[in-house]
Amino acid sequence: MKGVQSCEICRRPVPPGAGYVVRIDVFADPELPALSQQEIDAADLDRTLVELIEEMKHLSADELQDGVHRRFEYRLCPVCQKKFLANPLGMPRVMPVGEN
Repeated sequence: MKGVQSCEICRRPVPPGAGYVVRIDVFADPELPALSQQEIDAADLDRTLVELIEEMKHLSADELQDGVHRRFEYRLCPVCQKKFLANPLGMPRVMPVGEN
């Protein structure tokens, strides 16, 4: 049984069952670009694969993983969970000029 954990944002203690778990999956877009049959027929897949492998040799394991998938998991207290849901990307709020 796990003990009390801390909120990832404010560091308040969060007893088991009293907080929230935020999971973020960042992954490569699975949608393929549109290609005509002519483009497919003209593609040199063997050369492309060799070039890709050569590029990958110069990347770290983290860089390779980041290009495909990365998962993050955070524990939040109820107060920080509400703030997170209101602005999950932490983007600045833009107020229209001239409006109150």
